[in-house]
Amino acid sequence: MKKIALFSLSLLCPLLVASAQESTGAISTLEADSKKKPGFLSPMGERPKGAKTEITASEEASFDNEKNVAEFKGGVVVKDTQFTLSCDTLTVKLAKDRGGIEVAEARGNIVVVQATDPANPKQEKAIGRAGQMTYKPDTGDITLREWPSIQQGINNQVATEVGTVMYLKSSGESRTVGGSKTVISDTAKAQ
Repeated sequence: MKKIALFSLSLLCPLLVASAQESTGAISTLEADSKKKPGFLSPMGERPKGAKTEITASEEASFDNEKNVAEFKGGVVVKDTQFTLSCDTLTVKLAKDRGGIEVAEARGNIVVVQATDPANPKQEKAIGRAGQMTYKPDTGDITLREWPSIQQGINNQVATEVGTVMYLKSSGESRTVGGSKTVISDTAKAQ
């Protein structure tokens, strides 16, 4: 595989180093050199030293040095110690100083699954689904658009309108703007 560029990319932590590759089935492995605040995608707080993020794309991976943008297309899967993300396309805009990312945008068939913290047995896995997702690392917040839903434990918040927007704060709080319904599944056994 031909290397296109060596670039600094932060996909959920301040500094990652990666190599984008040009080919079908491109894989980029990102190594973490820094720490991240806890949030939806990183509930365990600081990233483990040497943690890696692997991004696999079935169609294309590219990096534009002039625009500071990395793009991954086709069956994109992001595997990290703190989350997994699958989507059709992922675009990452680096900060001007390339010290991290400014924003990450995922589009199409998004499923993001938060890893649980083994030190917190009461924490419930959270799963977000949407047609569009925006992640801003400076705040750790996620915005889900286009029929979003958030499932955490027995609670499932589901949009009832295409224009509903769901916000996931790094503090663990969520907010829904627009039509939605909440489904709470009773898991207690009948007596």
